[in-house]
Amino acid sequence: MKSYDPYDVWAFPRIGQLKLGWYERKLNALLLPAVFALDWMAPSMFRIVLGIKPSQFAHVEAMLFCAGEHEDAPGLLQFFLDSSTYSGWGLPFKWYSKNGVYCEGMPYVTNTPYVMEALLKLANDEAYHEEAMAMFHGTWDFLQSLKVMYEGEDALALSYAPVDELRIVVNANSYAAFAYALHAMHGRENIREEARKKATRLVRWVVRQQGKEGEWFYYADREPGNFIDCFHSCFVVKNLIKTRNLLPETRKIVDGAIERGWHYIRTRFYDPRKGFVRRFTVRAHRDPFRWDLYDQAEFLGLLVDFGELKWAKEFAERVEKRFRKGDDWYCRIDIFGRRWGKNFLRWGIAPFWYHRARLRRTLEEREAEACVA
Repeated sequence: MKSYDPYDVWAFPRIGQLKLGWYERKLNALLLPAVFALDWMAPSMFRIVLGIKPSQFAHVEAMLFCAGEHEDAPGLLQFFLDSSTYSGWGLPFKWYSKNGVYCEGMPYVTNTPYVMEALLKLANDEAYHEEAMAMFHGTWDFLQSLKVMYEGEDALALSYAPVDELRIVVNANSYAAFAYALHAMHGRENIREEARKKATRLVRWVVRQQGKEGEWFYYADREPGNFIDCFHSCFVVKNLIKTRNLLPETRKIVDGAIERGWHYIRTRFYDPRKGFVRRFTVRAHRDPFRWDLYDQAEFLGLLVDFGELKWAKEFAERVEKRFRKGDDWYCRIDIFGRRWGKNFLRWGIAPFWYHRARLRRTLEEREAEACVA
């Protein structure tokens, strides 16, 4: 499924350079507020005028498949093969970030594990097993290409992508831990022990970045531009849980951090008056958006992970009423209460569908268990 994206405008060459200039505090970036305003007020029309085409994202297709909303397995495998770069997956456009400029197709450790999970699911079908596992095994080379950003006696931190970067991204290392844990369980026999050790060292580093209240900053520093937001915080907890489930020996390292992180998320981000989760507890910038579906999606996933099924069901219904209009979904709500980002699938919509499907399956399983009992 192809869709527009909140970041495709910023990949437009001249606009991307303006954004880069903004980060570098150059005078030529003064036009950037006008771009923000156009993107805010008329996102779809602005993209049409610029000639930006909707994109297809490998990790979105992976989520849709795992949610049961993608039935073309041969087509999916071919798309994974065609969209792979260096045996990993990223975005089909440039990304201008505070950490540098990432080229089109650059594989990210935050995207690749979703495809890895889908490949393992595809491999359960004998018809696709060989091809799916060949691609899965290939992701080992991608993981090994990530740059070492920190290495201690018992801890490790890697880059977001296989390029030199300025700052270490915390949630990216939680994804790296999960990806290595997948190889420790499903990879080739000769690399499983190395994968297990790297996953363990990575989670130990992630845990050590946690603050006293249970928070994680986006970057592993306190330099300007750092922030604490909801969905990246949820990513860290989610990936620690997934790694622990695959490698039970990491439990003694991650259990306390998981509980502290979950306590921080549900007490500091969740707004009981509104019934949604806030975007930030520490901001790096201001924008006109009040609520983000990505935050709600990942919070829903943690509600399922922690067995808060009644809360999850009520929460999912409330979110759907606010972010959906007819057959269309929107990824943000602005300060005027307007929905924004119609069917921008990557940014929260596909993740919400994925976690909603997980909730439905879990509720069905609980109901079946109750009937048997």
